[in-house]
Amino acid sequence: MSSSSVSEGDREASMANAHGDSAHLGWFLFGAALGAAGALLMAPRTGQETRDFLSEKSEELARRAQELAGDAQGRAGEWLDKSRELFEEQTQRLMSAFEAGKDAMRDEIRRGASDPRV
Repeated sequence: MSSSSVSEGDREASMANAHGDSAHLGWFLFGAALGAAGALLMAPRTGQETRDFLSEKSEELARRAQELAGDAQGRAGEWLDKSRELFEEQTQRLMSAFEAGKDAMRDEIRRGASDPRV
């Protein structure tokens, strides 16, 4: 198996993970909103207690969203670093192949010039 197909698989897995993370965040936010609504409807609390509860939960939700955003940013940075590394490797391979082709062409030209049969 070539390294390019492995790297492509890694890239697809990273993209799938990024998509999965955004889906998880969406479900998390939906669940948090649903839980807060249910708590408001069912909990016998005073207005101040309800406001305190909502404030606490919104801070918790914001903190969790920041953590997820930080994780996603870290993964994106890792993916970018891997992409750069792969690009540099492929560029080096291409340059080496090109140089080898030029050398082979020069050798053939020299052989043709020195071959009396031509």
